[in-house]
Amino acid sequence: MNKLRGLLPLYFVIFFGFVGFSLMITIFTPMMLSVQSGMLPAVTPTSSRIFILGILLALYPLGQFLGSPVLGAFSDHYGRRKILILSLLATTVFYFFIAWALMIKSLWLLMLASFLAGLSEANVAIAQGAIADVTTDNNRNRLFGYIYMSGSSAYIFGPLVGGKLADPNLLSWFNYATPFWLVFILLALVLLWIIFTFKETEDHVVQEKIDYFSALTSLASIVTAKHLRYLYFLDFLFYISIYGFLRCYPMYLVNGFHLSVSASSEFIAWVAVPIILGNLWLTGYLTSRLGVVQLTALSGLLTGIFMIVVVIPPNVNALWITLFVTSLALAVCLPSSATLLSIAANKSEQGRVMGNNQSLQALSQAVSGVIGGILAMISLKLSLIALGFFAIAGAALLYFRPARA
Repeated sequence: MNKLRGLLPLYFVIFFGFVGFSLMITIFTPMMLSVQSGMLPAVTPTSSRIFILGILLALYPLGQFLGSPVLGAFSDHYGRRKILILSLLATTVFYFFIAWALMIKSLWLLMLASFLAGLSEANVAIAQGAIADVTTDNNRNRLFGYIYMSGSSAYIFGPLVGGKLADPNLLSWFNYATPFWLVFILLALVLLWIIFTFKETEDHVVQEKIDYFSALTSLASIVTAKHLRYLYFLDFLFYISIYGFLRCYPMYLVNGFHLSVSASSEFIAWVAVPIILGNLWLTGYLTSRLGVVQLTALSGLLTGIFMIVVVIPPNVNALWITLFVTSLALAVCLPSSATLLSIAANKSEQGRVMGNNQSLQALSQAVSGVIGGILAMISLKLSLIALGFFAIAGAALLYFRPARA
């Protein structure tokens, strides 16, 4: 029980990490598209602004894609606590430079700091490894669910609070940098909490000398690890669908129903509610009755079906129901698919495997954004329908060829 209680700081680390990333989406978009922001020359055309914005928002997940497996492997060797502290320290410093870049309106510094913040951000992978160290298969899925609940809560807190802190109409000294200064301070406080209270969870730290080149290329094990590559592939299908949905449904709200920013933000906040509820209770409850393999297949199937159903009703009020059930299904699918990997992995490779899994999630955000964007140019509904079929395909493959977890 004491070990489980000691995991609490990890959820706060994850929460504030996701708050920072949600702020990037919330703040960078209007900033880069605004002629008055000063981040780009006023004469910069809109098409160029959109292109640069896309690159800027891709840098953080790109850094995560490259850094998570390396830091995850290091946590297997050196221990969770040491690598978590170093990772969080670096992340805190880079958020300082993000805020500073916004203050001095330096796009190049902002891009570099965003990439490095993502590169040092391995908190989710290390947290999953730490949870796997001290839990059993029976409650691991529930505790993994709390990770996604922390992230989902951040997507409510970040945009709502950050949007206010960036509004100079409320206070004259508020600007685009203000929310990031707050995240910097909060991360520094959490870092102190980790240093003074978090205990090492890995009792069997790998003793042999670490191969740094192997750590840097550990992503190759997604393909080469015969006992895990099928699960990696299934997870990637689920992640393409889920993260594609989270990126594309706001476009459907605005362009499909011509909702205002205020009205669409209510739906965006609503989507996070079932994700929190699902990870707080439903995931653990269903796992104890269905098992992880069956639950992953079922939740993946429902995620894809409900995602397609979203585009059917012509009445905007139907979205309160269709978005809720879609989000509830994906709230169960996300931690369940990660748990499949964790159970199948050996104890000595938990950090590396969870790091690879986190990289898959980061990569899927970029890939699904490209896929969804291209399909949305043809039809807004087509993007959600096609992304829904990725989840259905993953569920079908898992059902007809069960994973050896």
